[in-house]
Amino acid sequence: MATPEQMAETLRRAIREKVIPPGSLLVQEDLARRFKVSRNPVREALRILGSEGLVEMSTGGRASVRQLTLEDLQDIYDLRIVLEPSLTAMIVEEARGRDIAELSRLADEMVVAETAAAWLRLNYDFHLKLYDLAARPHARRVCVNLLALTQPYSQENIEVLGGRHAANREHQEMIDAIRTGDADVLAVLFRQHLTAARDRLTAARVRQRDPADIDLAPVLDHHTA
Repeated sequence: MATPEQMAETLRRAIREKVIPPGSLLVQEDLARRFKVSRNPVREALRILGSEGLVEMSTGGRASVRQLTLEDLQDIYDLRIVLEPSLTAMIVEEARGRDIAELSRLADEMVVAETAAAWLRLNYDFHLKLYDLAARPHARRVCVNLLALTQPYSQENIEVLGGRHAANREHQEMIDAIRTGDADVLAVLFRQHLTAARDRLTAARVRQRDPADIDLAPVLDHHTA
């Protein structure tokens, strides 16, 4: 029988990969039937995801996948830009040859990934590996939560202005900094990587609102740098 924690992880992945898209209603009976479990672990899993911000719970007990606004996403990326570079000294200190080899494998597989969904799964694992290397459990928990919140929107990110190609290059530069043991350079690369992701996502969202309103200059400047 599935535990609430196992059910929560199943739902996290489904939300992360947009199997259950933002805004979807989460009906306990339907989820229990879909995943072949009882309602109790589903109910508890929804409470867990509600505490993480992935799910919204209404006063009537209805649950839905949280749908983030552009302002929400910018706020989350701004938090990541502050937090993740602070982990670089520990990442560089803790990284061993096998860790660098694993990061390189993930980066190489991203380059040849045939679908956006496959690329996004590898990208999630790449960032998770970096958080694990930092060996700071409380910071890791926050970073994973913020990453999970942005992950359903990452397809917009990589489909704008060559975002996938740029991210692949940035990942390789980060691995090179870890290999040479340069935490300061790695911190700069983290900031640039996350800032570029935020700006690409902003460009995609503003374009959806009104293509005539978008100012692509900051994104183009970064992309052509």
